[in-house]
Amino acid sequence: MGVSAMRIATVGVSDLDQAIVLFRDVMELQEERSGPVPASLTAAWKLPNGITAQMTELSCNGYPIGRLRLVEYTPTPSKHVRLDHGGDGGDKATDVGPKALDFYVADPILDSIKRIKKAGYSFRSPPVRHEIGVSISEECLFSGPDGLPVLIMVGHRHPETVMRPGTPHGLFSEIPTISVVSGSLEKTRQFYGGILGLTAKDDAETPNSYRNLVNDLTGVPRGTRVHFLLYGTEEEASGKILLVHFFDQTGARLKGRMRPGHLGFSLLTHDTKDLEGLHKTLIESGADIVSAPTIISDDGPKYLTMLVKGPNEEMFEFTQR
Repeated sequence: MGVSAMRIATVGVSDLDQAIVLFRDVMELQEERSGPVPASLTAAWKLPNGITAQMTELSCNGYPIGRLRLVEYTPTPSKHVRLDHGGDGGDKATDVGPKALDFYVADPILDSIKRIKKAGYSFRSPPVRHEIGVSISEECLFSGPDGLPVLIMVGHRHPETVMRPGTPHGLFSEIPTISVVSGSLEKTRQFYGGILGLTAKDDAETPNSYRNLVNDLTGVPRGTRVHFLLYGTEEEASGKILLVHFFDQTGARLKGRMRPGHLGFSLLTHDTKDLEGLHKTLIESGADIVSAPTIISDDGPKYLTMLVKGPNEEMFEFTQR
């Protein structure tokens, strides 16, 4: 009944060509496919009538997991999934919902920072080196297309269960991790581990000695307690989901924000071998099924897809070939 690691992260953008310049030309990800979003898929995504969409899918050297799908909608959406750094949004960094896309870069991280700054993007914090569990990371966050939070990191000491050997296999890696601000850790564990069958690769609170550094990185007040809960699969180091919990500082829920048709990080795609079985389990658990299993017949070989809301305002696309 379990699901795969995250195969694709979908991001809605207002200017597809401009977004491609960042991810393909600056970060040197590889363009895998480009063209209109198939009609059966826009229907499964519950896009309103009259909205059309163009997409481009990118990978790191053809790697099948942790891909990025950029989607431009016509007319341009006015709704952002998350705007928690400037702009016209006003969301808080502690608000429950989708947060950022992560990419590994080589050491020193300053080389990648210079490259991204030269392309016109601004960083939200200087590089932060911190330790959680057995991992030592150096990370910083910048505002990508339409305010999308993008984190780049050097894995100074990351086990092979969370970082593929030799990463990055290019200037920038595939998407090893995406982050979501979590409301209830108990409900999160039940959904990701109990229902989806994913493995908890890390489950720990940031030590006091690193708390303020992590607070600066995540954009929350110093002194805020932070718990990291990392889910993935046993056989795959990439395509993980990092749930970040802020205890009593947890903010509001970004209700209805993560969905196709909005600007920003809008969809998580995972594969499964038994979509009907997963559908039944999700119904029994009381999950919110947005789009029941649907055949997609105009997007290459036929496959089934289903959209489901997670416990932290996530939107999942589960597929079965």
